[in-house]
Amino acid sequence: MNKRYIYTLCLMLSVVLSLTSCLKGNDEDIDYSQYDDMAITSFTLTAVNKYTTTTASDGTKTVSKTTLNSGLPVFSIDQYNHKIFNNVPLAAECDLEHVLVTITTKRNGQVGIKSLISDTLFTYQYTDSIDFSQPREFRVYALNGSGYRAYQVTVNKKDSVEKGKQWERVANEANAPKALYQEFALQKGETGTFQLSKDGGNTWSDELLGDDEDASLLPTDGIAWVSFPYSTSTNTDYELMAGSCGSEGTACSVWRKIVDKDAPEMTSRWVNIPTDDSKGLYLPKTGSLCLVYYNSSVYAIGDDGNIYKSRDGGLIWKITNEFTLPEELGSYHIKAATDEKGELYLRNLDNNELWHLTDVSAAQ
Repeated sequence: MNKRYIYTLCLMLSVVLSLTSCLKGNDEDIDYSQYDDMAITSFTLTAVNKYTTTTASDGTKTVSKTTLNSGLPVFSIDQYNHKIFNNVPLAAECDLEHVLVTITTKRNGQVGIKSLISDTLFTYQYTDSIDFSQPREFRVYALNGSGYRAYQVTVNKKDSVEKGKQWERVANEANAPKALYQEFALQKGETGTFQLSKDGGNTWSDELLGDDEDASLLPTDGIAWVSFPYSTSTNTDYELMAGSCGSEGTACSVWRKIVDKDAPEMTSRWVNIPTDDSKGLYLPKTGSLCLVYYNSSVYAIGDDGNIYKSRDGGLIWKITNEFTLPEELGSYHIKAATDEKGELYLRNLDNNELWHLTDVSAAQ
């Protein structure tokens, strides 16, 4: 046997012996040369149950179950520290004790799950629900049985339930905004001017149109008005009015003006917002209409029961589900206003019933 052969054989034996010694013991002793054979490469939630508790106006509580199997958080795999986790938490109402997951490993390595109460290991099955109420240890084993890699898997969810919205009746009229009892009216003058009344016709203010504005486009039915601070200028109000004008078309006529409180001597003029500029997202005509400024946007509520939202001062209007009207309202003939805290109130104009939109925990 020549020297070159003996040298080569000794080198091979030394490599084998070094691998064997490295694969003994705990995770810290596993040789990284075997790492690719013992890696979790993908971890995905496939089904999570979400339980939502709602409280009716009579105090009755109802629990509903929804199985989430799409839009679930993406999990990160830290291969160096052997940790798997989601940065975006699940909703607080999610049940972490019964979760289905899909796991992919390098070269189809076998996966085991360590018990929460002992050192017992269970074989991972994608059809079995897993308890993630606390971090779990997952192990992926090399196909040759030479060792395993342990991962700590943590499924994060929010600590508390996000607040929702719920309507409650208001018994005392004194607790409701005074604006709920303002009655808005408009009457045209003979020279192209018009007058507004905010108290049902008891008092009137003379209003002017901007240059070249067409007075025939002023609303005549279902008129609503709202005023709110103009965000781009201090001590300035933005006023908006809308309503039906004529029998043709399906869009409301919407007008705006800006009032500078620091310059009361300057007369503010109303300017029409052209329907064509809304790109088809206009405020539709309705038999009755109310406008309210709430959460930095303008909302319009008509007798179709829809709630329309505008974020650009009345140009673009979109149906929103940020909040709905009370189920027991019975009529969409309403007036809406906010109080000094910015909280939303409704008044049913048919029976004078008052409602207040409050923050509630969806899990009550």
